[in-house]
Amino acid sequence: MDVRTKDVAAVGRRVAAHQDAALDNLARPRAADRLQAIYRKEAALSLRGRAAPSRRPLGFALAAACVAAFALVFAFALPGPGDPLTYRVEGSPGAVGRWVAADASRVGLDFSDGSRVDLAPGTRARVTEVDPRGAGVLLERGSLHVRVVHRDDTRWVVAGGPFEVHVIGTEFDVTWDTEAEELAVSMVAGRVRVLGPCVEPPGRAVAAPESVRLTCAAPRAAAPQAPPPAVAPEAGPPAEPPALLASASAAAPAPAPPTPARAKAPLVEAPSGGFVEAPTGGWRALLVAGRLGEALADVELLGIDAVLGRASGAELVDLGSAARLSRKPDLAARFYEAARQRFAGSDAAAAAAYHLGRMAFDGRGAWAEAERWFAVYLAERPRGALAPEALGRSLECARNLKLHARARELAARYLAAYPNGAHAGLAATLAGGAD
Repeated sequence: MDVRTKDVAAVGRRVAAHQDAALDNLARPRAADRLQAIYRKEAALSLRGRAAPSRRPLGFALAAACVAAFALVFAFALPGPGDPLTYRVEGSPGAVGRWVAADASRVGLDFSDGSRVDLAPGTRARVTEVDPRGAGVLLERGSLHVRVVHRDDTRWVVAGGPFEVHVIGTEFDVTWDTEAEELAVSMVAGRVRVLGPCVEPPGRAVAAPESVRLTCAAPRAAAPQAPPPAVAPEAGPPAEPPALLASASAAAPAPAPPTPARAKAPLVEAPSGGFVEAPTGGWRALLVAGRLGEALADVELLGIDAVLGRASGAELVDLGSAARLSRKPDLAARFYEAARQRFAGSDAAAAAAYHLGRMAFDGRGAWAEAERWFAVYLAERPRGALAPEALGRSLECARNLKLHARARELAARYLAAYPNGAHAGLAATLAGGAD
């Protein structure tokens, strides 16, 4: 007998107990009173005809028992406010971190909060994290149709390549093209925010019915085209004598074949400042291609310590994100902290501060620690790409810590800077003095 069958059996026993208790609580008159009632009833029937016996008390008791049974069933079936979401893959229990591939037909992921993610044929993805407020989904390739049910504090993230699509409650299609290194988002309903190292404007909002295509890849050089074939003119001057043609041919050197252009390696941030070409192959190439999980696996084989001292600031942040999405928070923190120590004052160091705050916020509910890291990011990059999210999350931290004065201050700042931002509703509520 599995756990679910045991739970159902327990519900049945409790329903039976409620029914027995309801019957025991019914009023039971004395025998003499019952006889008197029978006599009075027979006399009444002789005058008015037979009347149907009343079953109202028992009916009410049974109805109360049924209500109690339904309450118990819902108590078992619905997740509690602190329970992380669960999901099923085509009816079978799903596991965090396990790859899901759709081959010839669509595959659906049904989440316990009512949300659903459909994988189109040829798609490969996995659920990387779940918590009471949402889930993280990593799209390796292909297309997803995402429908997230909106609740208070709902927070979902769909990652594809170097991009993250932040969802509150909406419906959209998202595609990650590994060859073109391009993310496509097509909104059906609601609004999302897309974060990434090359997204302009920073933290771009995409609202229905808008569609966008985003890429961080440099434009590829066009392949050299062959010269068009020579076409003999219909009429023209007389041809030169053969001797002159031979002479001219000997004097002019034959044109050299075109030298194929060398593909330029991607630029990465150098420890001493500026940018240099990144070596090809290995974990660096995987990072450039947006294959974060494979890049992290390659780094772990090579040795974490060796990479911590050689990677650029941007690479350290990307590796930290790969470790975070792989549910390795301790390793992610090492990469982020290395970025802050080795590249202090850089964009990478500021981004690392934001992600350290995010891990404290999402992973542990450590509101004070999270708010400190968000404050670091805002101090270092007050107009950075992640500033709206950092300020909004700082607002949530102050609310959760019941720091009412601090929450009102942050709410006023948020409304002044981002009146239509994702946290504008919460900011308006807290700015008015509500807890």
